[in-house]
Amino acid sequence: MGLGIFRRAFVVRRFGEENIVDGYGVSGYKDFITSLNVQPLSKDELQALPEGENTVKRMKAFGDLVFHTADRSVGRRADWLFYQGRMDPEGHWYECVSSLGWDHTMVGHCRSEFVQVSVAEANRMPRPEIRADGKGGYCCV
Repeated sequence: MGLGIFRRAFVVRRFGEENIVDGYGVSGYKDFITSLNVQPLSKDELQALPEGENTVKRMKAFGDLVFHTADRSVGRRADWLFYQGRMDPEGHWYECVSSLGWDHTMVGHCRSEFVQVSVAEANRMPRPEIRADGKGGYCCV
């Protein structure tokens, strides 16, 4: 369990198994809350990305939850994180592209990386159905 001092609550959307309906992939989802320390990628981390990938907004998160990444072999979509804060005042969905658990120290944690979901895809999905404080609906934080 990592240090919680720098964490705050975030809404995560976990998708169910994907089914093909009329040629389109469709899956249900469930929103839940987890505690994370979310940060922008550092200048060095951005520079290490392949050309063209550093133009999309990315962030990293530290917490206890190991996020699901996309897996075609089982028809699973990646988890989404809804971030609204200093780095993104409007609030957007971010898709998990990597999530690794680290337990080599007493303060075990998980480091995950996220990329902003495209506007077209995000428009097909509603904002979170719960707020980070656990209450229904969602509005500006």
